[in-house]
Amino acid sequence: MPKAGKTYGPRITAPNYAQIDQTAERQVLKELGLERPEDAVTARPDDLIVKAARILEQADAEVALHLDERDEALAHLWFYEQRLGLSKTVGLTNMGYRHVLAKMMFDDKRHPLPDGPNEELVQAAEAAGIKRVENAEEKLLKTAPIVHAARARRDVAVRFMQEAVFALSEKPYGWTPEQIAEHAGVERNLIYKQRAAARKRRGL
Repeated sequence: MPKAGKTYGPRITAPNYAQIDQTAERQVLKELGLERPEDAVTARPDDLIVKAARILEQADAEVALHLDERDEALAHLWFYEQRLGLSKTVGLTNMGYRHVLAKMMFDDKRHPLPDGPNEELVQAAEAAGIKRVENAEEKLLKTAPIVHAARARRDVAVRFMQEAVFALSEKPYGWTPEQIAEHAGVERNLIYKQRAAARKRRGL
């Protein structure tokens, strides 16, 4: 709700993130060579984990490439233009997008954000070194869906990676986390993490 004494810029139309999530899942399934998620049961886990690891690598690289631009555009629109509906525009929860802003301003995502009149927000942003971004709305609408889609692909791929790690850890494979990591070309800590998640999901 808009607060008394504060004015807001027009609301920005949010991208269709539900559609982006569906597209991301279809894309991951295709890259994994699966038609449906349940087809993973009959796929070779040693093949599946290599493909999943590549998807994670590509998704992380894409996020790294666009995240700063997204966050800078978001911060400009919140601090300097006071636009409404930014959480939906960026595809985050209200808490999630406030965490992004607090991390940028205070290097602490849980730090309370300033909540004064427009002029005070501008002054606080300038004092904290928050950049002014030309064409911020256009840049946010370009980068936010890219980041969201990459993270969605990553989330889907991680589920299949966990299943593959678990299968490779059991008979007839019986591979160690180190063997799995070497085969997939990833750090062993990632394999330990995914194995633990898969075991927890099974109540082990």
